[in-house]
Amino acid sequence: MLNFDIFKQKSPKQRFLLILGLVTFVLYLVMGLAFIFWAPLAIRFNFIPAWGRIAIGVFLIFYAFIRLLSLGRKD
Repeated sequence: MLNFDIFKQKSPKQRFLLILGLVTFVLYLVMGLAFIFWAPLAIRFNFIPAWGRIAIGVFLIFYAFIRLLSLGRKD
């Protein structure tokens, strides 16, 4: 689980990097969901078969959660 004590008493640089990491997590998550569910994207990338788009989407979502877990680690 996430340790919410990591949000306390951080330097401005550490807070900025934490916020940047959370924004990156959200972007990867949205991109993964877009590859899986967004129909206009499927039409635009018609050269990728349906199973390929789903695989890319699942990989992006998996990578987003790995990045989120790495934010919770203490240095």
